[in-house]
Amino acid sequence: MPDQPTSSSSLEVEEDSLATPSAPELPEKNGNPKQLQRMETVPDIKRDTSGITTQYIATGIVNLGAFAAGACVAWSSAALPLLISEPFENDNIGLEVPSNITHRFALTESEASWTASLLCLGALFGAVPTGLISENFGRKKTLLYLALPLVVSWTLIASTPNVYGLYVGRFVGGVAVGAFSVGIPPYVEDIAEKQLLATLANFYHVHFTCGVLFGYIVGMILNPSWLSFLCASVPVGFFVGFIFLPESPVYLISQGKYNEAKTALRYYRGIDNDIESEFKALKENFRNLVKVTFKELFSTKATVKALIVSFGLMFFQQVSGIYPILFYASKIFKTFSITSELPSAAIILGFCLVSSTYFSTMLLKLIRRRILLVFSFVFMSISLGLLATYYHLKASNICSGNTLPLFCLCLFVSVYATGVGPIPWLMLREIFPKNVTRRATAITAGVHWFLAFGATKLYQNLVDQVKPGWTLWYFAIICIIGAIFVYVFVPETKGRTVEEIHKELDGQKTHIHIIELKSVTAT
Repeated sequence: MPDQPTSSSSLEVEEDSLATPSAPELPEKNGNPKQLQRMETVPDIKRDTSGITTQYIATGIVNLGAFAAGACVAWSSAALPLLISEPFENDNIGLEVPSNITHRFALTESEASWTASLLCLGALFGAVPTGLISENFGRKKTLLYLALPLVVSWTLIASTPNVYGLYVGRFVGGVAVGAFSVGIPPYVEDIAEKQLLATLANFYHVHFTCGVLFGYIVGMILNPSWLSFLCASVPVGFFVGFIFLPESPVYLISQGKYNEAKTALRYYRGIDNDIESEFKALKENFRNLVKVTFKELFSTKATVKALIVSFGLMFFQQVSGIYPILFYASKIFKTFSITSELPSAAIILGFCLVSSTYFSTMLLKLIRRRILLVFSFVFMSISLGLLATYYHLKASNICSGNTLPLFCLCLFVSVYATGVGPIPWLMLREIFPKNVTRRATAITAGVHWFLAFGATKLYQNLVDQVKPGWTLWYFAIICIIGAIFVYVFVPETKGRTVEEIHKELDGQKTHIHIIELKSVTAT
């Protein structure tokens, strides 16, 4: 007799019951029983059961976009001296351009300044709309497709036969750089657990500075085309790594894709954690979130003051001269006759920038924001003042040597990375309510890149008009004014809620409740 048909589901149940006993129930967490579950749709990273390692690795992968942005900034320092007409003529600084390197064209000083600064102008046009695009198109897709303009940019820069192709390539690359600055932090915020967010959020600044160091290192090749192709490998690596990560759970919830959102959240929390309570909280937060338009950002006094604080911090951050120093590092070394090989000096500068940025992650947990900002601005001013004084003394043949200017530049980027660099971005999450944070970030990022463009483009004009010494004095004075601005206008945000900060911005006394408590006790 033929065998009777048996349903596949009953066979699976029998096999499961014979092969493995039922999974033992684990201790409760957040009041809910947990059972080990295995995700079938997205593979776990190294079978991470807690999700912590997964979050760190995913944050590192997505911040390869920041790494690529840093390489774009460093390219100018390494490549422009090789492209400027008659580079390094009549100087004895130890850098010899190999005779077998031929350039398709040569840049004037003005064209070189446009080549450097157009990256920041493109970033302005990439930063402002990215928030809206990612809300409708998806966080992952928006970031993933940014690899394309970067690869196109580097290919165009490496192969263009004239300066106009160089302009277009830098502008297109800048669009991706600005979009990364606005698109990466929200994705990290969406996937990070609350206790890890402060650390993971700083990955952007660490990766950005690592990208700058990478650009300075590959700049030792002394060939603009090969330098561009090596930098193009970074967005390719970003695309390959990021394509395997899931979409942001928060975005999936906003689109009503609850099963996919739960799968993505399970991926980032690990198989050993209960996600039901967090998933319900995310859904509830989305339902209660009241989105505002850009116009409504200016509807309340506290929000307007918060915007003024953000714009002010970005103004003093950029007008302090950080991007001109990073963009024109090799040229500045030449100005001060630093006799060690220029790429080596740039690598030292980049290493100081990276190490200080990493060190700032620990300082931000211990020291108040305002203290770090004032400290950073003051020491930036001191380092620039010393550098300007050295320039004047050197011009008068009173002193010579190269140790002091290199030390001053390293001190400048180190104290910048400790406070003025990361804190203005960090405070965007602390002084704005959650429903307006991303709109405020988009506007503030636009201001940031516009100021970066102006400072980078006008630097060469300042040097031509008043010489490097007085240009450095100008930056030093701006840093002192920035310290005064922080002391007078910037509220302390560490350990305080948004409501407390907005009460201070509204001019309300924070000690009123203490007086009322004393009066009640007296009666």
